[in-house]
Amino acid sequence: MTAAETPPRRDEIELTLFGPGYGESIVLHVGGGAWVIVDSCIDGNGKPRALGYLEGLGLDPARAVVLVVATHWHDDHIRGMAALVEACGGAGFCCASALCRKEFLSIVGTLEGRRTSAAGSGVREIHGVFSRLAKAASQPKFALANRLIFKHEDCEIWSLSPNDAAFGKFLSSIGRLAPDEGRTRTRIPDLAPNEAAVALRIEIGDTAVLLGSDLEKPGWITILESPERPTAMASAFKIPHHGSGNADEREVWHQMLEPDPFAVLTPWRRGGRTLPSGADVQRILSCTGNAYATANAGALESTPKRRRPVDRTIRESGIALRNVAMSPGAVRLRRPLHAPARWTVETFGPACHLEKFAA
Repeated sequence: MTAAETPPRRDEIELTLFGPGYGESIVLHVGGGAWVIVDSCIDGNGKPRALGYLEGLGLDPARAVVLVVATHWHDDHIRGMAALVEACGGAGFCCASALCRKEFLSIVGTLEGRRTSAAGSGVREIHGVFSRLAKAASQPKFALANRLIFKHEDCEIWSLSPNDAAFGKFLSSIGRLAPDEGRTRTRIPDLAPNEAAVALRIEIGDTAVLLGSDLEKPGWITILESPERPTAMASAFKIPHHGSGNADEREVWHQMLEPDPFAVLTPWRRGGRTLPSGADVQRILSCTGNAYATANAGALESTPKRRRPVDRTIRESGIALRNVAMSPGAVRLRRPLHAPARWTVETFGPACHLEKFAA
């Protein structure tokens, strides 16, 4: 059995972050053999990375996974989510309530059956999730600011966002998803900033973990200003939005995290742009010496740009393309559940300490 295939003890907490260069998924062991999956990305065979990992540990996801969370519908966080929900039949499902609103689902319905680009569509994935939940007569749990969404023995999971204002802003912008009259939209656009992203706080015994999703700076300011947010400091942090400056709020490090916390992120490359940038790396390292990325910059591969006639031929032929995972990197944090101890860190594939990201 390799190190990657060694399961945690029942009294051990685990946070493993997968990041293939375009995509992100987190698995959490919250004690007692119970697992939580946050977001989804796929491997080179189109299988959710989280499923492959748990099966590699000798676990049955249908029994081991107690909760699946979709933090938002952008396709770099939700690829394979429908298959994940189907495989984890014993788990609850949680997402932002905006994704279940009739306005959103109406847009999904009008887009169903239309061709999308090679990058795919997070909206389609969410539609697949809700279809599976409906068949199973399973009701999703809705994430709202400062809401307890899950409790299991020593574990509590709280959603810190979105609040009512962010929810309303998301709904008001849904109309941009619809194509103009007489035109066919070939790709569903992202809504920016990430108004409806769900940030999570996980409390397991005396240990707290903060998962930042892709929540941007205005969302963090709202969380910090909320008198209802939990005040205990977290010792582990999934850095939001690939370490980008638009998701950085320095007071999060001071008011929500222990000094020198263990921080992890997934890098991102698309269209020649890479996150985190050099400035982002230096900013993060000024906040903690325990920062890790699921891949170094050299392991990220940009998708070759095709010429327009090629794209047109692909669309007219009805060929479906999918960008596969670009790096099998992962960062794994573990620590005892009931003993004062630091996190231990393991890196797999091209994952590295953030100091070596651009090396």
